[in-house]
Amino acid sequence: MTPSRFEPRARRGAAMFAASLVLGFTAGPSALPPARAGDVTDKAVMLFRDACLATAPAFDKAMAAAKKHGIKPQMDLGASLVGMAPDGSYSLQVRGKKECAVTAEKSAGPAVAEQFRSVVGAAAGVPAASLESEGPIQITMRGQAYVVRHDRKGGEAYVIMSTAGL
Repeated sequence: MTPSRFEPRARRGAAMFAASLVLGFTAGPSALPPARAGDVTDKAVMLFRDACLATAPAFDKAMAAAKKHGIKPQMDLGASLVGMAPDGSYSLQVRGKKECAVTAEKSAGPAVAEQFRSVVGAAAGVPAASLESEGPIQITMRGQAYVVRHDRKGGEAYVIMSTAGL
């Protein structure tokens, strides 16, 4: 077998690939399949789900979970831990068994708010639509009560706080 024997097949494959790219671009965004409910694509929302919601109520493994998202521990303040993505686009703050928060750069549109409600609803075992609120949302998860909040002022902040001791 010589390389020239495969050349026509490679050209044909390259041509098919190029044609599919052109068709994809000319068809526009409507050619993409619609997003399914519960799809999480925002990195900060994924971090909140995997580090904060998944490690509640103690949040003791939040920083370890965050490392899988590229978060590097920056400061250990005794009762609090702070970590940040290498590019500074999002960070994690954990305060003992009380609070876990993810902050990120501002995201346009309602998608991150929908994703936030989706992950909180899944963690609490309630429909995401029942969590539509501008203010703090109260949930019960693993037998404990929490307040969760998505604040969009100046960026994105996703917070879960234990109501014990408030």
